[in-house]
Amino acid sequence: MVHSLTKVTGRKAAVLRWTIASLALSVCGLNAQSATGDMTWQERWDTYVERTFDWQRISLIAAGTAVDSVIEETFEIGKCGRPPYCYPHDFGGAIFRRTARSSMELGAGALLHEDIRRRPSNLAGFRPRLKYALVHAALARSSDGEWQLGYSRFLGTFAADTVDSAWRGRALTSGRLFGRFGISTTTYFQDAVWTEFKPDITRFARRIAAKHFSRFR
Repeated sequence: MVHSLTKVTGRKAAVLRWTIASLALSVCGLNAQSATGDMTWQERWDTYVERTFDWQRISLIAAGTAVDSVIEETFEIGKCGRPPYCYPHDFGGAIFRRTARSSMELGAGALLHEDIRRRPSNLAGFRPRLKYALVHAALARSSDGEWQLGYSRFLGTFAADTVDSAWRGRALTSGRLFGRFGISTTTYFQDAVWTEFKPDITRFARRIAAKHFSRFR
């Protein structure tokens, strides 16, 4: 039992170290913030707070964790074996992962003068918009407005994967971490496509809702 407690303590300590390191980098990055042709400190901070602490995003994390827990229990994939502590443990890990990622992106983005915020292209036509989303999925804008690889996004993803592996008690080997990193980067394309077509989907959903609810008036 003592050995198990030691493993758990060491795992959580590793998570805290990575999270604190991400926060420290954020502070250093904001201190090095340039005001010339760059995102302001307030813009970066507002984006960080929204992405990390917005109640809607936290609700989505909670819902996603619940769905993952049901799938894992149903198909016995990575079964926790410690109910009812499985869900709180997984939800806590997801929150730490999100915090580490957004904190690293905040600090690294300020140090590298990158803007990784996603915006719709405002182009016309499905194909041009889809192409724009896919081409720019892993890119960021530099301080001079040019597109370049979003290194702060990569660093944030790597930090999140490291924290997640430590939280779950998995070995922090280079093979495992870079393997998870490769899989995680595929979500860039999902996020980019969602950002591009979210306004259209929202308008469509509102029209459908208005049409159906109008029957009850």
